[in-house]
Amino acid sequence: MRSHQHADFDPLLNALLSFAKESLAKRGAFLPFAAEMSSGGAICRVAGHAGDDRPNAPKALQFLEEALRAQAKQGGIRAAGIAVDIRFAANSNEPKTDAIQVFLEHREGNVVNVLLPYWKMGPGDVRYGRLMAIRAEPKIFREPH
Repeated sequence: MRSHQHADFDPLLNALLSFAKESLAKRGAFLPFAAEMSSGGAICRVAGHAGDDRPNAPKALQFLEEALRAQAKQGGIRAAGIAVDIRFAANSNEPKTDAIQVFLEHREGNVVNVLLPYWKMGPGDVRYGRLMAIRAEPKIFREPH
């Protein structure tokens, strides 16, 4: 089994978390968005808008996954990440909380979901918990089942 860690994940995670935090501070939420790392190491953001007037989160997420899968199939990227605004609970005894979920996958097989819980204290005031890494299944660099 591959490790969930890879050196390419740090710059991708930082880029995705930075934009997610900026969006939360300005707008209080965000639609899914992604970033990819080219074969040469450059990071580019990928928009989740599929051309609809008002995209919703599931459509945006589907569009992003398909776009990244196409890029991976062409061999143009070596890593990809998708950020989603979610609600989760660490276990069934805890109430759900808001979190930034960042899915990261590398062409070498490394894959992980990173969660950053957050709490809105007021307009523009967001507090963050500790980063957590949880298991994830590949969906970009191999065909889905």
